[in-house]
Amino acid sequence: MTPVPVGQLPSWAYREEADIDTVFVRGLTINVIIGIHPWERENLQPVKISFAMATDTRNAGREDSIEHALDYAVAADRVTALAREGKFQLVETLAEHIAALLLREFAIQRVRVEVEKTEAVEAADSVGVSIERRRIPESTG
Repeated sequence: MTPVPVGQLPSWAYREEADIDTVFVRGLTINVIIGIHPWERENLQPVKISFAMATDTRNAGREDSIEHALDYAVAADRVTALAREGKFQLVETLAEHIAALLLREFAIQRVRVEVEKTEAVEAADSVGVSIERRRIPESTG
């Protein structure tokens, strides 16, 4: 099958309805200080972070240009910096901070964040939390 040249997509691809696409990062593994136990406050441990950002990707798909795309590499870098600097006690707190950062800094309507500790429970692959947050519309009055 021959791909359709950029700029020659069918008219239905440009409709103005509220379609939502998802840009995601899965399994971003970062060594951080996280936890409530004394040993966790002194030793780095791996967390696995995944996030999915709801946005409209039609302009990026139409223009084939990063200027019109949500740059997942930049998002991953920002999340990595936050996780390393935060030294949070709870995965829930880290997840909330990640969601707030992504909603604040990127043109997204909604975000789902998962934070997993991969070494917290010996018999489990991982433990963690999954949250979903939406952008709160600004009041007009």
